[in-house]
Amino acid sequence: MSRTFFIGDVHGCVEELAELVEKFSPNASDDIYQVGDLINKGPDTLATLKFVEKHNIKCVMGNHEAKFLLALKKNEAELTPKEHKLLNSAKNPELVAGIVSKFPLWRDTGKVLLLHAGLEPEKSALEEMNSKNILSIRLWNEKPWYEQTAFKERLVIFGHWAMNGLIDFPHAKGLDTGCVYGKLLTGYCPEENKFYHIAAKRVYCKC
Repeated sequence: MSRTFFIGDVHGCVEELAELVEKFSPNASDDIYQVGDLINKGPDTLATLKFVEKHNIKCVMGNHEAKFLLALKKNEAELTPKEHKLLNSAKNPELVAGIVSKFPLWRDTGKVLLLHAGLEPEKSALEEMNSKNILSIRLWNEKPWYEQTAFKERLVIFGHWAMNGLIDFPHAKGLDTGCVYGKLLTGYCPEENKFYHIAAKRVYCKC
């Protein structure tokens, strides 16, 4: 039986990413996906992207990839200190941009809908949703979006909300467990209904 494996926000934590994939122990027929925010904050953006390409991990766009692409379009004088830091962390901004610019906003496996942050509860078609919300939504009318979504007949897998930690509902799995903040990198296999965890090597970011 082929399996699918979904990985939470990595933020450049390539060692933990490699350990998590090894722990899952994929077969040739298995597919690996990632929820976005591969880059920034952590130790090695470029090595993380190279690992993803080598292992054919299918990613979606995260808000940090989107911010990176916007910053790269600006003139030097227009960049904020955070944007300078973001571009410098990439080591090779043009190479990074060439990879992350190909990430889609969502991926639909037929069984799982994968995106970075979430869905607008009042809409039932992805094409109608604001792309900024797909990248950054957390609350809707002061409640978590996943408690209200019209997509409850589908499994939605997302990241983006490290402060909330692991989110485990029948219709929604939130996999951002704050690896870059010294916590965990989390993966989930729907076919096994099993979470996989790797402890962070250290606190990489206190931001």
